[in-house]
Amino acid sequence: MKITFKVQRQQGNGDRHWQNYALEVDTQATVLDCLNQIKWQQDGSLAFRKNCRNAICGSCALRVNDRPVLACKESIKNLEQWLTDSNQENTGIFTISPLGNLPVIKDLVVDMDKFFAGLDAVYPYLMNKRQRENGSEFLQSPAQRAALNDVSNCVLCGVCYSDCDAKKKNDNFVGPHALAKAHRLILDNRDMASKARLEALGKDKQGVWGCNNCRMCSDSCPTGVAPLSQIEALKIRLFDLMDPL
Repeated sequence: MKITFKVQRQQGNGDRHWQNYALEVDTQATVLDCLNQIKWQQDGSLAFRKNCRNAICGSCALRVNDRPVLACKESIKNLEQWLTDSNQENTGIFTISPLGNLPVIKDLVVDMDKFFAGLDAVYPYLMNKRQRENGSEFLQSPAQRAALNDVSNCVLCGVCYSDCDAKKKNDNFVGPHALAKAHRLILDNRDMASKARLEALGKDKQGVWGCNNCRMCSDSCPTGVAPLSQIEALKIRLFDLMDPL
């Protein structure tokens, strides 16, 4: 089938412009397949990120028709179905643009420094001062590990961050990805800093109170983490901490 990719081109802080690329593709082709075709056959100057091509690394996140997706996961067939489901006309033209809430380096490549700074702010690692016996691991039961299944699926792609309305309005907000990671650590029975994490996240609008419940993060998450659900769970834990029964 014939389609057109209308790609946003930009060099740093320079002017943005759109460039059209006509493609002949199979409906099962992914957005990343199409971008590779452009790169290899039409325009080697087009810049975008990619790595695993299996929706694991998160590096190929971008926007299609202003909706953030993983380029390696989203097929042309899926895009057409999404247009139908959302009552939009399928013109065969797909607009491809970089993630929002992040500065553009070139074309579809964005600077992720602020994204990872928000993650660093929640101390995204286990804190455990217990001494291991004879070098043994800190074990978990199957039930304890199962509690982490959904929230551990985050691939740090930036899709939720791109659509976050709270981040647009408050640059100090750490972002839904960071709060989801914080909740993942609080759920982990091996972590010993749950109380300190909750207190830090409840101080001001940098943490959970910065979220305005727009639901965009959960609606767009490609791996089912549902960041808003994690944020709501954090708020409940904070209420329990402030006013225990």
